[in-house]
Amino acid sequence: MLKGLKDIPDPAAHLAARPPPAVVEAPTEPSPTRPARERRVVGAILAGLAWILLRTWVEGFRDDLGSPRVALPLVLWAALSGLGLLVVFVPRARGLPAGVRALQALVAAVPLGFLAAAVVTTRAADPPAPLEVHLECSAVALSMALVPLALAALLLRRSFLSAPAWRGAAMGALCGLAAAIGIHAHCSLDELVHVSFAHGLPIAAGALLGAAAGALRGRA
Repeated sequence: MLKGLKDIPDPAAHLAARPPPAVVEAPTEPSPTRPARERRVVGAILAGLAWILLRTWVEGFRDDLGSPRVALPLVLWAALSGLGLLVVFVPRARGLPAGVRALQALVAAVPLGFLAAAVVTTRAADPPAPLEVHLECSAVALSMALVPLALAALLLRRSFLSAPAWRGAAMGALCGLAAAIGIHAHCSLDELVHVSFAHGLPIAAGALLGAAAGALRGRA
């Protein structure tokens, strides 16, 4: 009765023919402790702010910087930046990071908060500013965002346990908002279209680049 057993094909033969999985070596670089990581975060934030301040100083501060119409949106955007950093970096209960809903709300709140203040404090120019002015301010604003974005990408590499794209987008939007503050402290053109797009371009660019960096290199 058992003579036909040898003729039955092995259903797992194709699994045995597969090559062995690649050996994954443990990382040689030790993970930083929590105090060391906090020092890195603070250092990166200060370095990014110093770069934006330096670039703004090189370009020159606007003459009406102290007027309420200019100072108020800058203060509101700075407060939004600080609140956003708390959302991204301060752990929640049990040491867990912010949830996806909080990150999505932050990614939406940054551009909306910027646009709301721009609508209230700017005017519609007639005729509109020439394209060259928009492009020049956009280039300066993007250069201001470059260093904070690079620091954030290096600092947060392989540090997201979940939702890396959303966490990267939130951090990128905050870097872009910091650059928008810098360019608004320099450029005195209070035209709604110019402020919304030329000054606000780093926010959109930062969110997109941050999402891409988080998805590619952010997961722990």
